[in-house]
This record gives sequence, C-alpha cells and structure tokens, in this order.
Amino acid sequence: MKPTLAILITLIALLLPPPAVAAGKVESLEFESAVLAENIIGISPHRRIMVYTPANYTPSARYPVIYYLHNLGWSGDRVFSVNKFNEVLDQAIERGDIPPVIAVVPDLTTNTMGTMLGNARESGRWLDHIKNELVPLIDARYPTVKSAKGRALSGDMLGAYGALKLAMFYPDTFASVYALHPVANGIGEVLMRSRPDWAQMNAATSWDDLKSNVYSEVFMLMAQGYLPNPNKPPFYADLMVEDIDGKLQVNVEHTRNLRRGFLLNEMLPDYAANLKQLCALGFDWGRMDPNPDHVYGNQDFTRLLADYGIEHMAEEHGGGPWDRNWGLQGRMAERALPFLGKCLKT
Repeated sequence: MKPTLAILITLIALLLPPPAVAAGKVESLEFESAVLAENIIGISPHRRIMVYTPANYTPSARYPVIYYLHNLGWSGDRVFSVNKFNEVLDQAIERGDIPPVIAVVPDLTTNTMGTMLGNARESGRWLDHIKNELVPLIDARYPTVKSAKGRALSGDMLGAYGALKLAMFYPDTFASVYALHPVANGIGEVLMRSRPDWAQMNAATSWDDLKSNVYSEVFMLMAQGYLPNPNKPPFYADLMVEDIDGKLQVNVEHTRNLRRGFLLNEMLPDYAANLKQLCALGFDWGRMDPNPDHVYGNQDFTRLLADYGIEHMAEEHGGGPWDRNWGLQGRMAERALPFLGKCLKT
C-alpha cells in the first residue's frame, strides 16, 4: 500500500529539525548613578545595566519589564553569558508563557563581593537606586508598560532576597515577584552571630584580612549595609559583636538593628499589607543547600506569610541553590516565568 500524502508530510515534518526560536537582543546601558555616588566605601557610581529586548522589538509597541537581580559575586553579563537568560526568555515568549518582554539586570557589583541591598547613604542606597533611578531610566529609554502590573521582579539567592524586599516595600512599582532560593528571610536553627570570626572582623583593617572566612566577609557586608557608621573607618560600620577591652561582647542595639533592617521575616509584620497588594508572590528553594539554615528560613517564611493571610506560592524542590534554576527546562523557564506571565500587563 502506498503511503498517503498526509502520512508523507507527517514523516517529513518529524525528520526536519524544529524551527529556530526567534532570538531577542541583549545590550548594555551605562550611566552614572547620583544615588550611589553618595557612598563612602568606594563603590563606583558607574553602572552597566544589561537589557534584553525581544525578537521583533519595535518602539511603537509597549512591553512589560522583568527586573532580575543577580547574586553576590555575579554580574549582569554572567546572567546572560553563563545562564543564557536571553535564550530562556526567547523560549518562554515563543511558548506563550510570557508576553514579549523587556528584561533588565541591574548592576549590583561592587569593589568587594557585591551588596546586601541595604539602603544606607554610606554604603549605597540600593533600593532607591533601583526604584528611583533605574526604573525611570528604563521607562524613559524603552517603550515600557509604565505601571506596577507592567513590572515583575525575580532573582537568585541574595538577588532573590532583593526581589522580595523591593516587592515588599514598593507594591505601587512592582506587582509580581518570583524568587529563586532566597536567603535572609529567616536565620534557621543556628545563632546568627555564630557564623563569622568576630575576633578577625574586629581586628581587620582591609578586606584582605577577611578572605580566610567567607562568613566574615558576608557579615561585614551586612554591617556596612545595615549598621553604617561614617565615623568608623575603614569599613564604616558597627558590628553585632565588639571587642571591648580584649573581650568579645554582643552589642544588643546593633544586633536588634541588624535583624530588623536585614531579615525579611523581621520586616514582614510591618509590610504584610503591602504584600497583599501584589498580583503574584512566589518563591522556591532547594532542600540540598549545603547551608540547611537557608532551607529552614524558607520553610519558616512561607508559614509566616500564611499566618498573615498573604496569598503566595512556595515550593521546596530536590536540588541545591543553583543547579536546577537554569537551562531551557530549569526552574526559571518552567516555574518562574510562567508564574510571572499570568500577571504581566501588556
């Protein structure tokens, strides 16, 4: 029996490679930040923002914007060159998971590990920089949907923390958020102050003195962001634990201020009403994080959100902090973008 024309056409279609997904464009946008120029710890105000525009982009259309915040030690370049964020976006648009969007990766790099996304003049008003400088800059230079429902937030680890924090503070600017493995939404099961080497931190005169203990570096960044002190060089920050006459002592006021300013679970009661204004709030985390306190912190945070009646999606998966986030079948592609796409206004 001779194959019918329809069968032949089907067989040929199966043998042909799938059509290429239309590719968007990635470009850098450089500008001088007046807000970050106020800092006294050596952060350059020169920022290099990475911007993705979709295939068939035209200035006559209007596009929603996804702001993606990168983790400590990363950059906008790496989000695209290593994680291939542009290819993930191309596929999500092709599949209809999101409308054609502009994606913006702020420059969160510094002369050290990065930023803990505080909002202090001495160490960088990062939240003001993003909300009051970057968003207006993007809206002025690109044909964006200029409303909260036209803006979404995402990020990984410290960037995920920043995404949740911006959504918590500014629901009038951002209407939806999906955070990949956020940290600092709780402290888990160990003492917060048990991690760094406080003797090392009190004696340090430069960042090189902290290199042997990553927690000492991280907690010094936290101190700069949330316990700034312009009269205390070279780091211009107070510490939770201080060397008083050769004895390490907990400073109660500093500990209280750091927890209240940095930890999302400590801030949540004051901002629960803001979170209820969001169109969508979601986050996930990998149970195989080598630091289990990140896992416990996320578990506690979802329960706290539920206690305050805040609708959200929270999911624990079987991976680690990074290994399942990227690729065309990663969590950004399969979970985050479809979740945000339900709210993005075109």
